[in-house]
This record gives sequence, structure tokens and C-alpha cells, in this order.
Amino acid sequence: MTHQELMPFGGIVEQLRQFCEQRRTGTAFIVSDDNRMAQVHLDCGKIVMLLCRGQRGADALAAMRTMLRASVRFDENYVAKKDNVKAAGINLMDLLNDPAPLAARAPLRVGPQPLRARPAPAAFAGADLLKLERMLAAHIGPMATIVCAEHAGEASDLRTLVMALAAEIPDKKQAADFRLEAGRALGLGAV
Repeated sequence: MTHQELMPFGGIVEQLRQFCEQRRTGTAFIVSDDNRMAQVHLDCGKIVMLLCRGQRGADALAAMRTMLRASVRFDENYVAKKDNVKAAGINLMDLLNDPAPLAARAPLRVGPQPLRARPAPAAFAGADLLKLERMLAAHIGPMATIVCAEHAGEASDLRTLVMALAAEIPDKKQAADFRLEAGRALGLGAV
């Protein structure tokens, strides 16, 4: 994947609108300046699936709207099957109705906040990450490199990493197959 220029999220929305108007078929891969990723799958200019951080449809839309700056790359060779009805038909106007990202509207909390115990990210062997990346690429395409790096920086162990990566695969059966294959390849057993 070539490096794309970062633009404000409104520019990404405008680019997606152009893809729709051009009736394009393929997948728009969006990567934010803080390395979050989203996928917008189009079929003849209609959004048939929207994914962001393991979420789909309206939930993915809400996660996307928190991106401030991002780059977009369109791949006509990567076409997903149509998602279920609740995730299809996302209206791009939903992205434009409130140009302020959702994160900017979160209420400010004052006073001491409860500490959340979160395990520190683990250091994974390069060979293990490469295996996972290759297996994941068979399901989500060239974004596997970015997705693996993102989740590897947050996961506390290999089992957690495999589960997080499987959540990025849109098809449930393929996600289950990925968990099984990764568990075997990494000696984790059933994941």
C-alpha cells in the first residue's frame, strides 16, 4: 500500500461521496492519523458494508466519525459479499449531519477517575506476527498489515491478539476459521 496524504475527515466523506456518484465497486480503506482503520465496501456506488474497529453498520459509523484526519485508498479488486440488511444502506449524509466528531462532544469528567486495570501490551515474536498477518490477509486483504500492527500494540497475549484480529473479519464463519487456523499455527489450541 502506498502512503496517502492525510486529510480532514470531511475530505474523506467527500471522497466516499464521489466513489458513490461514480458507481464504483470495491473497498475504500481508511486509516486515521492515530492508526485506526475503517473499510467502506461499495457495490455499484451503494454502501453494502461498513467496518471500523471490529464494529459494523451504525456502530462502525459512530466509530468512524471520531476520526479527525485520515487517508483513503480505493481497491477495486477487493469486493466483499453484501452484509446483512441492518448494516447495508448507510447514508453518507449521516456522516455529514454533525461535522464535529463524536469524541469532541464527550462530556468532560471532573474529579478522580477510577483506575482501570489493563494488562500491558505483550512483545510478540516477529515470526508469530508475520504468520497472523498472512492468515488475516486472506480474509481482509492488504489492510492486514496495519490491523495486525494496531492490535499487536494493544494485546496482552497471543490468544487476545488472535481474538481481536478475528473480530476484524466481516464474515463470522471466516472469523471462526481464522481463530482455528491461528490457534493451530501458534500452538494455542482452540481459540
